[in-house]
This record gives sequence, structure tokens and C-alpha cells, in this order.
Amino acid sequence: MPLGQSQAQIYNRNADKKIQRNQNQKKNGSNDTRTLDRKRGKSPYNPPMRKPKRSPQATELTDNQTLEGRKTENVTVNAEDKTMLLISDNVSEYSRQRMRALQMSLRHYSNVDGRISVKELNLACQDNAIQLNSRVVQILQGKFEDQHGINIDKLFQYLSEAHSRSGRDSVMAMHLRNDLEPHMDTNPEEKDADLLRRLEELLVKDNTFFDIEALRLAFQLKDRQKTGKISNDEVFDIVALKQQPLYGALLKALVKRCDLDNHNIVSWPEFLSFLEKAQKNAWRKYPEMSSLPELMKSKTPVVPEASDMLSNQTKSRLVNRLLKKGSINRAANLNKKEKSVEENKENETKEKLAQHEETEEQKENEKSKTLPQKENQESEKKTTEEKPEGRKKDEEESEEKIELKVKRTEKEDTNMKIEEEKNQDKENNQKIDQEEKTESDKIQEVSPRDITLVKDTDNSKKNLTDDSGSNENQIEVCLENPKTEDITDNVEEKDKEFPKPPINDSGCSDGDYLTLTKNGHTVEFFKPVGYDTETVKLEPPEARLKLDWVYGYRGNDCRNNIHVLANGELVYFISNIVVLYDKEHHKQRHYKEHTEYIKCIALQSNGVTIATGQVCSKHRPQNKPHIRIWRSDTLQTTHVLEEFEKSVMCLAFSNSEDILAAVDNTPDKRLTVWNISSGELITETEVNTELICDISFNKKYPELLVTSGKEHLQWWKIYEESRTLQPVAQPQYDNYLKAKFIIFLEHNEKGDLVTGDSNGTIYIWADGGNKITNFVKHAHDGPVFALMFYKNYILSGGRDGIVYCWQCNKNMDNVGELQIPRSEGGIRMLQFHDDTFFIGTTMNSMLSAELSTKGNSPLFGIQLDPVPITQGHYDDLRGLVVMHESQLGGDFLTAGTDGVVCWFNTERRDPVCKLMLKGMQFTCVDSSFDGKNVVLGTKNGNLVILKIEGESSSEVFNNKITKDRIDCVRFSPDYTIIAVGGHDCSIHMYHFESKSDGSFAWEMKGKCVGHRDPVLDIDFSADLFHNHFLLRSCTNTPEILYWNAQNLDEVDMTECREVSWMTEKCKITASNIGLWWSKLEQEGDINCVDVYTDSNLIVMGDSCGNVCLYRYPCDRKGMYCHMYHGHAAVHNVSFSRDGHYVISVGGKDSCVIQWKIV
Repeated sequence: MPLGQSQAQIYNRNADKKIQRNQNQKKNGSNDTRTLDRKRGKSPYNPPMRKPKRSPQATELTDNQTLEGRKTENVTVNAEDKTMLLISDNVSEYSRQRMRALQMSLRHYSNVDGRISVKELNLACQDNAIQLNSRVVQILQGKFEDQHGINIDKLFQYLSEAHSRSGRDSVMAMHLRNDLEPHMDTNPEEKDADLLRRLEELLVKDNTFFDIEALRLAFQLKDRQKTGKISNDEVFDIVALKQQPLYGALLKALVKRCDLDNHNIVSWPEFLSFLEKAQKNAWRKYPEMSSLPELMKSKTPVVPEASDMLSNQTKSRLVNRLLKKGSINRAANLNKKEKSVEENKENETKEKLAQHEETEEQKENEKSKTLPQKENQESEKKTTEEKPEGRKKDEEESEEKIELKVKRTEKEDTNMKIEEEKNQDKENNQKIDQEEKTESDKIQEVSPRDITLVKDTDNSKKNLTDDSGSNENQIEVCLENPKTEDITDNVEEKDKEFPKPPINDSGCSDGDYLTLTKNGHTVEFFKPVGYDTETVKLEPPEARLKLDWVYGYRGNDCRNNIHVLANGELVYFISNIVVLYDKEHHKQRHYKEHTEYIKCIALQSNGVTIATGQVCSKHRPQNKPHIRIWRSDTLQTTHVLEEFEKSVMCLAFSNSEDILAAVDNTPDKRLTVWNISSGELITETEVNTELICDISFNKKYPELLVTSGKEHLQWWKIYEESRTLQPVAQPQYDNYLKAKFIIFLEHNEKGDLVTGDSNGTIYIWADGGNKITNFVKHAHDGPVFALMFYKNYILSGGRDGIVYCWQCNKNMDNVGELQIPRSEGGIRMLQFHDDTFFIGTTMNSMLSAELSTKGNSPLFGIQLDPVPITQGHYDDLRGLVVMHESQLGGDFLTAGTDGVVCWFNTERRDPVCKLMLKGMQFTCVDSSFDGKNVVLGTKNGNLVILKIEGESSSEVFNNKITKDRIDCVRFSPDYTIIAVGGHDCSIHMYHFESKSDGSFAWEMKGKCVGHRDPVLDIDFSADLFHNHFLLRSCTNTPEILYWNAQNLDEVDMTECREVSWMTEKCKITASNIGLWWSKLEQEGDINCVDVYTDSNLIVMGDSCGNVCLYRYPCDRKGMYCHMYHGHAAVHNVSFSRDGHYVISVGGKDSCVIQWKIV
């Protein structure tokens, strides 16, 4: 049966056809009659209406009035529409505001039943200057009047509908969907330039400046995790607290710009960089503005501290009084039943204080005796001269006003100090009731003014006394030399309020080396030559990373995942990033708001609105499955649809409605329907099948939805008014073969459905029906993965890697085919734009070709483009190495457990070459300087060495050297030694040596044994050390050891202090020990590091998917970083050879991301 011919109708398919009418506008000065051109709509839901009588106005003559040229058009007019047209003409002159005012007047005149009389209707119209002719009033009275009067609700609803057909501009604008129109693309650089311009104008206009340092210190105090990010609210609070001249829309715009992932988390170094650039630009144009900070400082009054106004004797009396008051407060909180015991304690402390005062006086006398007699006399004279009676009164008043909440204590020391009281003895705390604790907390409070009198000491913590009279906690305050705390001390004290990782960072007494203790294991590092922590800044580097390019595409386990936008861009996803690719200009844009793997994507018929769904996280419960509705032109999220449990596995948009269907991968496969304009859940149901492969809306009947899966094909109908979703039909296979899996669904504009199944068969179900009207038996050798309608053809792709073209006729003739390279696997997705044909493969590559315009097939003479749009891996990816030179043109290569080795070029952003070694599971890789020799380690312990010559490769070495996994391989600087480390906790050394016949081969030299855990990273020394190379190796314990590459003996670390290393891949060294003191190390594992010494940058990747950029060396505690997220976990990271890019690979997400250093 030919395509498009329906064999059976299972439900009503004919929707009510809207009556088309053509209305001629009135012309000035003309008496032309209005012509009505209407056709009666035949619908099974509406009975046929009686044909109205003909009227003279229902015909129109042509301009040629001859008998032959005269044409008469008979028009069928619906009486209801004629009435509506009459009323619409009557109200077309009035605005929507006037009609709303009429509604208010109708309510004013109506009774409790919502009824009015004809007279009241005329009064309401007169009040609002609306004239309804008598005929219209009679029609309205006849339609809406009952025994109680005219129903105003139905009346105004009818008038509103008539007004909506009036054709006024305001009414027409009401029906437009501006959110569906594509917006103009805005360059991010242009946005940043505009933001800088606005900041610069603000500074010049107000003649002010930004206090960058004050903001930086405040941000650092808030950024306790040292990640360079704080919340939006904290930024607003700090800017307001520091009274910076930044507010309103400009501040919000800057905060939004620095919220890179739209998670309400701001990169404060990015925030400050905008302020710094704008301020430098303003100062460069107006040099006189650069003096504003100094002028502001000179105008700021210097307020002396209270302690500076007191003499030594006054300080002594003040302390005695405060100590006495503190002891009284303390005594008031003790147990009332033991008053006598407390009085004895009070007397004892008074006696001790008196003794201490005598000791203090003797000490001052002895000190004065040590001075020369002449100076002593001058000082006494000066004291008497500078102390008039007014000064004495001020001191007495100061003694009464200043109150330090401290405790009176005794300390047998040479200096009188007051130690800060801290309750650390848990046993004694249990003996004190809640009232005593409250008072004790009040005593501990010290005002900011008192900071100049208080200085904490390291050995000032003692236990609380019990009732038997043991020593109390003490608070030491140095009163002789009051000092203000340094800002950096404040930062450290702030950090002490939060729990620290189980790491000990104490160093040796001689200062020669650093120590790091983690999990009970201590690592020692000799400080490098020229080691000076004071020269390294804590703040993050000025350089930053920007997501530049994403290689790969998720076609291995996801379907229906390539779409073409209205502007011609391709949209697809990998990991948690959506890529929007412009093939014409070879550019990418990225949507980065997902927090976990993206599993599905759908594009609305407008070509702008996109829906993407993600999975739930196994390790981060806050990352829940959800759907994000966003715009492709602005990359702005409009709605986030939640209420999912496992993962969103399928998405589909309705063709003409704002309806989205989604499937949650729960055991019952929950099917939900959403209104994306409001973000509201319309209805839901359970499919009750084991697996759902695809869902699709019928393009002709938008209320029909089809689901397919394992032994499942179902038609559903959405009843939006009743908010229900009901199954309406199941497939009728009759004598046709039923497959186990129906994998792919595709509808055309005629309402025809084409399905591809696991048997390789293509079935066609015409006009929304559930019966097979045509088929192609065993179209593919294996399952059908992709289908596409193109003109009068159906293109199909399968696991066999072949694209077939079938002509839509009775016999479904095969009129062309295209075979893709076997290294690309099968066909996952087919898509086209204009005459360009796009193919997504199961090996996570995307190919393209130009469709033919000649012959009888679009595949006639077609050839694939030589360079893929993208290529990548489809399994766990860990191997990454940067090459300095390559015959193939690539400057870095990757290797994964899928046995695939890929070469890429960072400048061209193109895949260069792909090599597949079947059966190999590569976990690590290294390359020679010229890229001709590549060494790889595998998951099952094989060492493979390849020789690359042009576009051909040969296997030089392939042996199983261990039973365990190999984790790292490294060439020596002269490329004659290969070091191999892995899970057997040893390092295998291979040397390139000559044989007896004069040839050269790789021979095992021996093992370096000494590690207790798997060896994960290896570095060779850059130069020879006593005629041999050194190497260092590290583990996750952490542990680092040094070796002689010649005799394989362990080397003492003292011999390696002055050694420079060819690579910086070891993640635990004296130069990056600061990474292990970071908050990020507590939340995850440090997986990889790399260093670019020319720019003093170090990049780190961790198990949480963070890519962090630090200053190098990173050897201080509390160093800040720039943090970026693009992977679920980062397993390897490297700088490019020129230092312009950072490359990261993501393990199980099979994703390669190229970051640009800006």
C-alpha cells in the first residue's frame, strides 16, 4: 500500500477547521461593498449548518466587465460568524483599555446574580463613550438574556472575542510570542567591553575610585574554601559594607557576568579584575584621578587607641580594677551554697594580686636603674611636665569608662599578662550550669577597641578550675607594648574557626625541609634552592581559563541527540556541556548549567527553545535529575523542571504547542507532560515497561504521542482540558514480524510514523494509524539506530555503519548508500541542514557530507568530508600527552580504554588523526619530542610502543609486563629510557639498547621497588646528574621517592634539592604542597597536576570535576585559585606546548575539553 494511505481509523483525526475569512478594508471615499469569502468546516464534532441565503454582497465582479470576463464567486457564510463579524466591526474602534473599563461598569450596574437590564447596558456604554447600534444590542439581548436579565460574564466574554478579531495593532500584538523569536547573537567580548565602559563612566562621572585592596581582603575572609568563589549575596553585602561606589543595575550586571555557571556563585577574582581594568582605564585617560586614594587617606582622621593615651601607672591601676571586676562577676556565677568557699578564694586572689603589684613595681624600678642616670632624670622630668591636672582627670575618667571583660589571675612570670579564657576541659564544663556558661561567655567578649591591648599567645590555654580551688583559665594581655593585629593574622584566625583536614604542616626546627602528614603518613620535603614563601602571593593568578573547545559527542549510549537550530547551528551534548557548533565559521558556544551527565535533548519547532535532561548523581546527592528549558540564542534558562527520581532518559516537544513529554528512568518508567511556557506539570502516568528507547509527537496531530522500547510500542493522547494522558492504541502487526526492541521513531508533516527495530526492519504507520502500511524487511544487517525524512526519501542508519536511501513509493526502492569508516562504528543519528548531511556515530564522532542534487538519490556520488566535525572516545579516558612536534599536525593526543588513540590540534581546534587498536584498554600514554614514538600502558598490564611514520603506524613493542594495571609511563629526556609505574607498586625500567647484531630494541633493565601503594606519576630530571638521570615517583598515600635511573637504586632526597625536572606531573612535591592544604583536597582527591613554569601557573584536576588554576609555586597554606567545572571527574590535565591552553580529560564521560588561558 503506498505511503500516506490510511488503512483504518481508530479515533477521530479531523480537528475543527478554523473558518477562513478575507475582509476587504474600507477605502477612503469608495463605496465598494465588502465581500465575504467563507467555507463551511466539516467536523465530526459539529453538525452541519443550513446554508444561508445568497445576498448581492456575496459576489464580486472582476475589473473586466465584459460578459466573458465576469466572474461570480459564490460564498457560503456561517450565521454565527456573520454575527461575530458585525459586532467586531462595531467595537473595532475602541482600545483594550476602553473595553476593560466597560467590564468594570457592567459589574457596577449588575445585581448579585451578575445580571443587568438593557437600559443599564446602554448606561454602561455611555459612561465609557462606547456606541453600540440598536441591531447589536438586540443581538446581545437575544443571546444572553434570561428571566433574571442579561448575563454580564457571558456578554463581556463574547464582546472580548469579537474585539480580538477586530485587527487592531494592540490586539494582534497580544497573540504574538516574542519569546519564540530568535534574538541577535551578542559577542561575549562586546558584552565585557560594554561593562568596562559603564564602570569607567561611573568612576569619571562621580570622580571616585574603587578600594580594590579592601574588597580583596573582605572577599578572602569570606572565601574560606580558597576556591576564588563566594555567593552572590556575600558580594552584595561586602560592596555595601565597604561603601564602594557600585550599586543598582550595574552591580547586578557585573555580578551576573562573574557568575560563570549561573549557580549564584561569583568568581570574586573575576569581579575584581573588571574593577581594576575599569579603574586603570579611567586613570589613564584622567591621570589626576589616580591621586584620589591618597587624598582620601589624608582626609581620614587618625583616632588614637585608648591605651596610647594612658601612662604606665594608669594602665596598672586600670588592670587592677578590671581584674577585680572580673573576679566579682565570676564569683556571682558560682554556686550560692558555697559562699564561704568563694569568699576565701576572693581573699586569696586579692593577696596574690597585691603581691603581683609589688613584683611589678620592683621590676619597673630595676628597669629604671639599668638606664643611664641622665636619661632617667630627663624621663622623670618629661613625665611631670606632660602630666597636668587635666590629663590626670582624663585618665581617671578613662579608668571608669574602659571595661575589659577578663578574669583576675596569677602568673609567676616576669610580665603581667591576661590570657583569653577558653573552655576546653569537657569534664569541668559539665560541672558548670547553663547560667554560669552564659556569664562566662560574656566575660570572654573583647571589643575591637580592646584588640590593641590584647595579644594571644600560643601557650596560654589552661583548664577551668573545679570547686576544690584548682587554677583557672588565664587570658594574657601584654599592656607594655600594645600592637595591632596584622590582616594576615586575621585571615588565619578566621580559618581556625573551621575544621581542618587531617594534615600536619609543621616544619623542622632547622627550617631545611617541610613535612606533610596525612592519614598517619608523613612526607618530608627539602626546601628547594631559593625557597621563599613570602614572595608568593596567596591570591589567585591574574591568568584565567575560558572554555574554548569541546571534543567528542555522546553517541555511544544516547539517541536522537543532534539537532539543527534556526540559525543553522548544530546542537549536541557530551558530559554535562551542551555544544552549539557553527560549521560555517567553525565556532562553538556552550551551555554549562547542568551539574551531572546530560542524557537527552529536544528542540522545539521554533528552532530556538531547547530542553535538556540530566541524570542523578551517585556521590553528590544535591545534584538531582531535572530538565532545563533554555534559549539557544541567549543561553538563558527559562525553567527548571524537577520532580524526577532517577534520570531523564527521553524528551520530545509537541509540534505546535508548548508541550514537552519526558520519561523518568524509574522501574515503572514514569511519563510526564509539561507546559514549558509556565513550567507546570500537566499530567503523568506510568508506562510499565522494562526499557523506553524513544518518544515522539505526531506533527499532524499534536495531541498524539508515541512511545517505543523493549517489546513496547504505544499510542497516547493528551487531553489538556481534563489534564489526563490516556493510551489509545497498540500496534497491529498482523502477519508482520514483531521485533524485541523498537529503537527509533520519526514523524513527518503528513502524520506518518516510521520505526526502526532491532531486527533491522523499517515499518511505516500512515496518518497516525496503528497499522503497518509499508515496510522494508531487514533493511540493515543489525538494528536500525537512526531514521530521517528527506524530501521524498527515507534515510536510515544502523549498527552496520551504512546509510541507506529508500524512495517513498509502493516498493520502497533502495536508491543509494553510504559506508562510513569502520573505525567510527555504527550510525547513531542522522540530520541535515540545507544540503549538508550530518552523521553521528556510536564511536562518539560526528561526520559531514554534501548531499547530491544530481541523479535520483541524495546519496548519489556522496563522499564524506576529510576532517570530522568532532571525534573522541566512547569509553573511560585517562591517557593524555602534549607533543612539541608531530608529522601528523597534532600537538596533543589522547588514549582510552576503548583502544582508540586520537590526535588533535589546539590552534585549528580540529581532530587530526584516529588510530584504533582493537582489544587494547589504554590507561596512560607518553610521546617523544617529535611524536614519532608513542608508548602506552594498558589496563591488563601490557606495555605497547608504536612507531608513527606519516599516516601509518607500526607496533614496535607489545608485551605483558605485569598482572596489574599500568597507571603511568614516561620517556626520559633523551628518549632511551621508559619508566612504567602501576598497581604492582613498582617501577619497571626499559632501556633502548643495541643487540649483538647491531640492531636496537627495548629491553627491561629492572625494577625500582620501595613504594607501598600504586605508582601514579613519574618525573624524569631534565639533565644528567653524575652521568645518569634521576626520577621521582609518587602515590596517593601521599608518598614520593627518588631513584637513580641507571642502577635503579633509591636516592636520598638531599641529593635532589637542586635538580630541575623535565615534567611536573608528580602531585606531591615541595612546589605544590599547598594543594594538599586546600579545602578542595578535603572534598575530593587530587587526581592530576601540571605546571607551566614560564607563566608561573599550576593546574590541578580532582575527583569532583574541578579544574583549578593556582600560582606556581603553590607551597603556602591558604592559597586561592580559579576553579572551573566541565567534567564529572578530571583524570588528566596538561598545558599545551606554548602555554596558551589547558587540556583536560574526564574519565568516564569520554570528554576532552580545551581551556584557553586569558
